[in-house]
Amino acid sequence: MRKAIYISFLLSLLSIGLFAADVPVMPYPQQVQQGTALVRLDNNGFLKAAGIDQAMLRRLAEVTRYSSQSTKGAVVQLSLAGKNKTVDARIKTYLGQSDWKTKIGKEGYVLVLNTKERFLVANTETGLFYGLQTLRQLTDAGWNKELVITDWPSLPYRVVFDDISRGPISKVAYIKQQIERMASLKVNGLSFYIEHVIQTGAYPDFAPADGKLTIADVKELDAYAAKYHMQLIGSFQSFGHFNNILSLPQYQSMGETSTMISPLDPKARHFLESVITEMCGAFSSPYFNVNCDETFDLGKGKSKKYTDSVGVARFYADHLKFLYDVVKKNGKKLMMWGDIALQHEEILDMLPKDIVYMTWEYGDPQSYGKWIDPFVKRNLSFMVCPGILNTNRLFPDLAIAKANINGFINEGYKKGTLGAYTTIWDEGGDQLFSEDWYGVYMAAEKSWNVKAVFDEGFDQRYEQTAYGTDNGAYVKAIGKLMELRDLPLTYNMTHEIWWQHILPQNGETLILNNKDVPEGLRLASEAEQLLQSTKPVRNLSDLATLKYIVARYKLLFETRTQIAALANWYAQQEGKKISSLNQQLNKLQSLKNRYLLMEEDFRNKWNQENQPYTLDYALKPYRTRIAALSALEEKLKSLSTNTPLPRAADLGLNVVESDHFYFNFWLLTGPFKSDKFPVFSYSEDPQANHPPKPGDFAQYQGQQFRWMKYNTDNGGIVNKFKKPGAETYVYAFCTITTEEARQMPALIGNNSAVELFCNDKKVTASERETEQHQALPKETTYNLSLKAGTNYILLKVKGDAAGAAFTFRLGTTEPVTNHKHKYTINANQNSHEAD
Repeated sequence: MRKAIYISFLLSLLSIGLFAADVPVMPYPQQVQQGTALVRLDNNGFLKAAGIDQAMLRRLAEVTRYSSQSTKGAVVQLSLAGKNKTVDARIKTYLGQSDWKTKIGKEGYVLVLNTKERFLVANTETGLFYGLQTLRQLTDAGWNKELVITDWPSLPYRVVFDDISRGPISKVAYIKQQIERMASLKVNGLSFYIEHVIQTGAYPDFAPADGKLTIADVKELDAYAAKYHMQLIGSFQSFGHFNNILSLPQYQSMGETSTMISPLDPKARHFLESVITEMCGAFSSPYFNVNCDETFDLGKGKSKKYTDSVGVARFYADHLKFLYDVVKKNGKKLMMWGDIALQHEEILDMLPKDIVYMTWEYGDPQSYGKWIDPFVKRNLSFMVCPGILNTNRLFPDLAIAKANINGFINEGYKKGTLGAYTTIWDEGGDQLFSEDWYGVYMAAEKSWNVKAVFDEGFDQRYEQTAYGTDNGAYVKAIGKLMELRDLPLTYNMTHEIWWQHILPQNGETLILNNKDVPEGLRLASEAEQLLQSTKPVRNLSDLATLKYIVARYKLLFETRTQIAALANWYAQQEGKKISSLNQQLNKLQSLKNRYLLMEEDFRNKWNQENQPYTLDYALKPYRTRIAALSALEEKLKSLSTNTPLPRAADLGLNVVESDHFYFNFWLLTGPFKSDKFPVFSYSEDPQANHPPKPGDFAQYQGQQFRWMKYNTDNGGIVNKFKKPGAETYVYAFCTITTEEARQMPALIGNNSAVELFCNDKKVTASERETEQHQALPKETTYNLSLKAGTNYILLKVKGDAAGAAFTFRLGTTEPVTNHKHKYTINANQNSHEAD
């Protein structure tokens, strides 16, 4: 009779597929066999031990929302392979294969659901846990058909890495929620980017009082993660990115520079050994990540003479050997980011062979071989590290994250990666982790089942699994937001539009380019309408946060049009009796109230996830805008028809609305004291006389000047150095990329002298006359000879008592976009900057 049941069930199976879209499971199982007969799953179902002990049964029930006590619900029998011969025999019959135990490995499982029996079998308790996650997803979705799932992970390490040091730092309670939700997606590792937010016993004073995890917190979270079959992997920045700690007076002496700890300083070595030792004792994972990425100041600090004598590679490798010994002494295997070793490949031959290299790239290149092959050819262990990028963005660029996660994990899997270490960089101010979950689900899917495809089926399963919805509105709303990344005003989802002033400051001028506002407002409005039809039954904070993001974009766009209209209204009052003042005041009050309400909404969302640390910084744009609107409101109220109206600049309405794209972002250095324009291009030091990267140094007359990132907050008037003094010169650098060689006019507005260089060749001014706005510096036109590809633009601006202000734009109607100081004419919208 039993045999007849098995045969009948096998004949009823319709498909053995990889991606049957109607099976609502994430990540999608490796093998799915689907039948036609109806089978009831019950949310109140209970688990029964068929080949496990009662203690394991209770542990699994506790963390999977099932009961181990008898109820009226459906029974699911749990067994470890080899513990129940009857169950093992049934599995062999269902699958028609004898090697199923080997196939599912340590974390896989077999789930059988039909009208006669329901059982789950795995080789380990972890496999049973993951099988129960699948069962829970099926139950929550109301699944009612016969099913056999045979499942195992493509990659042994499936890790999510969250930046908690350069923005919000999560509460312990929220991290526990992250652990539970990630574990339900079969993620088996969680790690954090840590610079200064762990409070150790040996050095308790570098962690912020209002934003930290204590060693006790870490141990609590580590134990909690273990219950969910997840490891917390320890991490500490141990070379560069050390400015938060070095900025404290008691630690400044340990600095090689202001951003990098000194490998040769005994105090610094003792500090690192003590901190890492304490952290190794708190994190139970066998790995510890010392980071050591982006050491921009290598060879530029107080040990420069020594570094020059041994070479940068040896200097770097020797420090890593020291860290390796510390980590090994604490029973851990060292992990490190691979970027510096890839820049100096000889480092790979200097270090121990059992290091795990975390190789990262966040873009969408045709091949990731550049970031993988140097490790493969040396037979070194590595993990691929894709990214969910939210750095200096108002919303993560999930489009590029999707391509990056897919491509990097695919190539890494083919070339032998240990796992996927998906990084989340919530850096820049006000990012909330609840913005990132769509990316987390992508990473979980791809690292468990490398055959995964991010298509409509994925999006449908995402909504079903994450929210219990099936109308697609949530993902479509994200799609509308992703279209904003193509507009010059909101390119790459940059947060610049949020941090810019909405009204002129200190009598200066504000440039407003509202050309993209109508299209941006259309996209935000469509996203808002889609979200109105989304009715989630779980993870409600994701929807609340997405609604907030959309509402903020709408407010940003509408603010720009209202301020431009208000400035235009005021300009028309000159020489006339002031009219419609109350109407303007009402509009201003309404706008301010919107900011007040949104500020409170954001604060509440922040407090649900995060500790207070950096909240004041995140609220700064709100407070700045509210204060500016309040001040303008008071000035407008004081206007009288009996006295001449003040100038727009005095009132704070000196606004220039323009369709021209002014360059807002530059690398700046100086000011250099000189009686004439300096003759060098980028630095007097021949070794540093090359187009700069952020953090590079220019040397002049024995002094070092760092190239600083600078973004205007007024729409394009660059005035970083307010009073550089007479006979001083400021350098400004950017790049312009174009697909084909061309002649292009460039217009520089400047009240003193300026020199322009393109690809290190001086560009002379032309006689072309241009339309000029009296509120902006007078413009001079230069003819740029741009080559196909990337062009280096350098301005040498003479300062005076009033400053070294300038504007820069191109004389073209083609769209110009930028990511930081890198500008592109008529950008290919399928390619976005990832860093």
